[in-house]
Parts: sequence; structure tokens; C-alpha cells
Amino acid sequence: MQRFFLLLVLISCILITNTALADTTEEKDANKIFLEPVKVKAAKIETTDTKATYASEVYNYEDIAKSGATTIFDFLSQNTSLTVQPSSGNQLSQVIDMRGFGQAQGYRSLVITVDGRRLNNIDLSPQNLVSVPIGNIERIEITKGSGSVIYGDSAMAGTIQIYTRNATQTNITGSAGNYGISTTSINTGTSLDKFEISAFADTYQQGGFSDKDLSGKRNEGDRYFYKAKVKYKPTEDKNFFIEIENAGSEMRYQSAMTLETFKENPASHIGAFGATNFTNALTRSRRINLGGTLKLGEHVETTLSYFNEDRESIVFNPIRYKTDIFNGNIILNKGPLKFITGFERWTGRRELNTTGGFGNGTAKKDNIGVYGQAYYDFDATTISLGARQEWVGYTFANSPESYNLQAFDIGINKSINKKLSVFSNFNYAFQTANTDSLFNSIGQFNGFLKPAKSSTLNIGLNHNTQSNKLKLTVFGSKLKNEIFFNPLHPGGAFGVNTTIDKSTKYGVEIQNKHIFNKSISAVINYAYTRAIIDEELSVDLCYVDHCKGNDIPGVSAHNVTFGLHYNPTQNSRLILTQKYRSQQFAHNDFRNIFTQKQKAYYTTDLAFNYNIKNVQITAKVDNLFERSHGIWVSDNNITPFNYTRNWRLGANIAF
Repeated sequence: MQRFFLLLVLISCILITNTALADTTEEKDANKIFLEPVKVKAAKIETTDTKATYASEVYNYEDIAKSGATTIFDFLSQNTSLTVQPSSGNQLSQVIDMRGFGQAQGYRSLVITVDGRRLNNIDLSPQNLVSVPIGNIERIEITKGSGSVIYGDSAMAGTIQIYTRNATQTNITGSAGNYGISTTSINTGTSLDKFEISAFADTYQQGGFSDKDLSGKRNEGDRYFYKAKVKYKPTEDKNFFIEIENAGSEMRYQSAMTLETFKENPASHIGAFGATNFTNALTRSRRINLGGTLKLGEHVETTLSYFNEDRESIVFNPIRYKTDIFNGNIILNKGPLKFITGFERWTGRRELNTTGGFGNGTAKKDNIGVYGQAYYDFDATTISLGARQEWVGYTFANSPESYNLQAFDIGINKSINKKLSVFSNFNYAFQTANTDSLFNSIGQFNGFLKPAKSSTLNIGLNHNTQSNKLKLTVFGSKLKNEIFFNPLHPGGAFGVNTTIDKSTKYGVEIQNKHIFNKSISAVINYAYTRAIIDEELSVDLCYVDHCKGNDIPGVSAHNVTFGLHYNPTQNSRLILTQKYRSQQFAHNDFRNIFTQKQKAYYTTDLAFNYNIKNVQITAKVDNLFERSHGIWVSDNNITPFNYTRNWRLGANIAF
């Protein structure tokens, strides 16, 4: 069944692609909608996706609203080429992987920003996307295999930029569903002469999908997010803002179980060792973000911003994290030349103070980066060139460590005609260890890790017609010292953070949108990815065979998302989504010898939207056929998730 489905989607993708490439002389048809190029500004310089020198996926507010998704994780999982799944089963803390860096820790090789502000944490927690309500998103840009010049540390797989909306009206959104799921949000704002004032509040509650344990509780949880923003624009050439956020979540989630228990009842509260199968996680954070933009003439503008976060995380021990980010840039946009230069300082502190515990004290990390990137448009050809210098320093227990690192990117885009353009870029990137990576799984200091480095080549094309939009990219990456958690290290009771000496990643990515008529359209995202260990000379990862030639675990070769959109009337839309990820090796199986593999993931989702003046009504069913999914860490070590059929009814009211 899985192979048949995959074959069917690939055949459809090939047919649509062939139709697009063959369609070079068609005239505009009144029954079709022309798919225009869309604006991108991942490099902080605006261009169109068809002229960009890098591979990208772009989704605007309309795409997000029409998708039927109720959370940002729903949208990314069901509509993009990204791999999204809960972190250790925690639905409120999900991890994102792109280009084969692994579902366990691939999020660490990806930089995510919101309105230019970096979301990557100094600890091992995934980027906190639960604090980005979907109703407040204006656009999402996914940049693949590029971005290391502008965003620096960790941008090896690529970057995700999220841009939020400036509210000048009021929107109230709410939904309710089975298993005690409910959401509420309000977004409001107003303009007062030279001021714009906006506020946003969002809450989520989950009653629990699992069976009750002996205390009568399930895997229940809730989160909240509050934000207030004031923007001051004294003149057309100046604007300043201050933004305050307060966010938190508390989740009780299922831990590991045996394969027998998973097959019999993935909702069981019985763990792999017979104990109650739940883990509690709590986070609280307070953030302040301020900055401004000043135009220094007709062609030059400068931006400065400062961000501070104080966050507490409690899973097994309470740990406090403090982050400060200060950055600025100058942008020149004059005729065919566009140039940006800037700096960034990102400092973080990990504070753990428990009686008699390992890893007590404060671990510090300090990143200082300067960069410059230029674009020149020769009408039909665009070239880009950029470089970054970054200094990274650590301190723990009076032991300092520092690194001097570089990144660079060179790219070209050539327009063959009005519909077809080709591009290529070469990107050199790096990733340094987070503060939590300095400690093993029982809290002992395991030493500093060498930075990971990657060299990536991308070659692709963009093809737009009246009714079809195609993006195709072929990529290959060579890595040194790829950072991983090694669960089998003899020096750690339950493993340590370490590196793989040499590894390779390569693949093909296809994104295609086809409009059949005003009522029916289809979207296909397909990624074929291989991640292989080339060399591992130490004995701590695979002992005798050194893993040479083995697949890196947690990476699916085939990742497919298919969406069919049908508009029965002008005011309604029905969306059918099918997501598939092929079987893979369990997360700890670097030797590729475990008897149990990660089960293939495939789910079918259905959404319906109906608009009545200023009201949008949404009905949604996830996992329509109630397939059970889990995260295989090792044999009989499975964390279940998304094993129920979930429905939700909601409404969005605009005033």
C-alpha cells in the first residue's frame, strides 16, 4: 500500500512537471489563474523567488488561511517539505528536520527567525514555535542549503523566516474538538497618528489522548502566549518599536513503551519498564524586543534591534536560560546593486543550581559575527556573493574554549525566458554546540565539541505558467564533525554528545502547484534524501565497524506531501492532504543493526472552510483513518504520537 501510494504521487508529479515544461507557448486563458512570482527577503533584501539564487518555498497569509491548519506545526507538516514531529512525544515542543539532519536533532542545524529575531535556543530545546500563533503570520519563507552568511551559526540545512502581521483590526478566533482540545486567540490593533498599537493573546488546551493512569490523569497540557507591541513612526524615514511577550506551556506526555504494547494500545499508560508512562515538562519565558529603522537617503537604510529572553525549563531539574541578541545592518539598494552588511552578538547563559547535582554552575556561550552580502542584477542574470566571520567562545567551571569560524555563499540565477529560470549556489556553513551539549545525559561535563562544517552545492530551476508553478532542486552536502547524541558511548551512563568525523547528504526536491480550473488545484512537495556516514574513526559510536557507509538514523529517504484543494462555491474550500514518510532506522541505530525500524508515517487529513462576510468557519479532521504513529528510539523503546482521529470546529471573526 505504501509503495503504491508513493508510486502514484511520483507519477502524478512527473506528469504535472512534464506538462509545465512542455507548456511554453500557451496563451492566457480566462478560466485559469496566472501564478505570479512571489516576493522573498530571506537575505533581508527583497527579490522574487524566480530570481533568487537559492532554493526556497514561500507561503503567504492566503495560503496559510486556506490550508485549514489550526497551528503552525499543522501547516508546516501538512503543506511543506519539512519533517515535523513531537520532541520525545511532547505535542507542545515539536522538532523540524530538513535535508537529512535527522528527526532526533535535525532542528539544531536549522535557523528559524520571527520578524528577523532568532528563535534558536542555547540549550537542546527546539525552536519555540508554539509561541507563534498561526493567525498572526503574514508569510513563511523556507530557504534550503543557504543562509549561513546572514544567519551564521547552525544554518547548515537552511533557514525558516516567519513574518507576522501588523494588526490594524480585530480578529477573534476559537476552536473546540475531541480529546478536550480548545484554542482561543485575539489579535487587535489600531493606528493613532504616528503610533501603531497592537496586542495578541493565544491559548491552547489539550485534555489528553492517552488512557488515564492510576492518578486519573492523561497526557494533558496547555500553553499561553501574550504579546503587546507599540510602533512609533515620527517621519516617513524613521520608525521605532518595542514588543513585550510572555509565554509558557505545561505538558504531561507519554514516554517510551514496548512494541507489543504499542501494537496492542498506543494510548496505554504502561511504560517500557512497567512504570507509569508519563513525563512532565514546564516552560516559562519573558521576552522584550525593541529596535528601529532609519533611512539615510533614497537608497540606504539601517536597522538596529535588541532582544532579551529569560526562560525557565523544568523536566527533571529546573534550569534557567538567559539570552541577549543585539544586531544591526545597513542596506544599500541602488539600481541593479543590492548590498547588506551587518553584525550580530548572541550571548547565552545556562544556570543550574541543584544540591549535589551534576553540571551545577553556569555555562556561557558568546557568538559575535560580522557579514556582508551583495546582489547584482544584470537584467536576465543575478549573481550573489557573501561572507561572514564569527567568533564563538564558551566558559564553564573556569574552562574557556573559543573558535574562529567563517561562512560564505556564492550564487547565480539565469532567466531563460519569462517562464523558466535556473539557479545554482555554493554554501559553506558551520554549527557550534549548544550549552546543553557540553553535558552528558546524567549531567556530567563531557567537554567541548569541535564545530561542524558543511559544504553544500544546490542546482535548480523555477518554471511558471498560467496554471503551473514548479520548483526543482538537486543538492549535495559534505560535512565534517556533524554533531550528534551518541547513546552508546562507554564513558556516559546513557550517552554523550559527540561528532561524526565525515558524512554526506544528497537528494532531490520537487515542489509543484497546479491549477486545473477556478475550483480545483493541487500541490505536491516531494523530497528524496540520503544521509550517509563516510568516516568515523573513534570507537565510541560504532565500536568495530566505525559505521562507514551506514545510513544516518532518523532520516527518511522519501518525504511526500500531497494536497488537493476544491472550491465547491466562491465562499467555500475543501482541502484533502496526504502526508507520507518512508521507513527509516531507529534514532539510536547508527550501526543499522536493530531488529526494529522506524515505522513509515502516513496520515490523511481533511479540512473545510466557509466564509460568511467577516466570518470564516472551519471544520477539520486529522488522521482520518486513525493510523498509529510512534518514534522508534531503539528496540522496544517507542514513543507514541498521533494515534487518534481528531476533529475540530472553529471560527474566525474579523471586526
